[in-house]
Amino acid sequence: MERRVIHELLKLDRPLFVVDTETTGVDVSRDRIVEIGFQQWGPEGMTKEWSTILDPLIHIPEAVTKIHGISNTRVKGWPTFKTLAANIARGFSNCDFAGKNVRFDLRIIAVEMARSGVEWNYMDARIVDAERLEQLAVPRTLSHLHEKYTGVMHDGAHGAISDVRASTTVIEHQLKTYEILPRDLDALHVAQWPGWIDGDGKFRFVDGVPCFAQWGKYANQPMSKADRGYWDFILVNDFSSDVKELAKRAKMGQFPTLKMKETV
Repeated sequence: MERRVIHELLKLDRPLFVVDTETTGVDVSRDRIVEIGFQQWGPEGMTKEWSTILDPLIHIPEAVTKIHGISNTRVKGWPTFKTLAANIARGFSNCDFAGKNVRFDLRIIAVEMARSGVEWNYMDARIVDAERLEQLAVPRTLSHLHEKYTGVMHDGAHGAISDVRASTTVIEHQLKTYEILPRDLDALHVAQWPGWIDGDGKFRFVDGVPCFAQWGKYANQPMSKADRGYWDFILVNDFSSDVKELAKRAKMGQFPTLKMKETV
């Protein structure tokens, strides 16, 4: 079967970045990025592919090194995230994102940006996730998905640019296999994250009204019901960067509005 690539299968009206990171662990608030890679796609095709090792400035556990192969010795001499943060933020603006479990990558990038003193968020991005597209099937690793759709086992797992290429291939095959999946990014985003306003699902639209989900003292109530003190509580506690961004706006009386793309 002739391969149709991702820009032919999705209606792209702005850059789509297929992103992957390798990290020191899975604690977004504490761990750091040791490698980042992406492909940039536009209506005419792929315009850029890039990756780099990063010095996280903290210890990489041996158990983690066994997963992605990046050791404390290997990162020496490579740039830190902070040295590249401003350029990455400029590139990752007015765009959309794709990958496998890509919300993790976006959350840890956001934390690294904040740590570097660079303002950035992905509040307006539409997100395509290979894992979410596979909900009709049993969730599998990227290697299994790659083998399922191509017949070839992905043997470069846990290398950023290798995983980026595999994610792109898997999403292309998913879009070809499941014709029911929307090609319009707005509709595809909504289908994956129905009602979600933030990446953790802490806030959701209910009948078009932005509400708290089932948590906290304002559970299932409109965001407009919360007092300023509660938004302050969120801002100083352990919530994700996109939740804090919503709290900062809500404190000023600015609440999300329901558009076709319902989620951030």
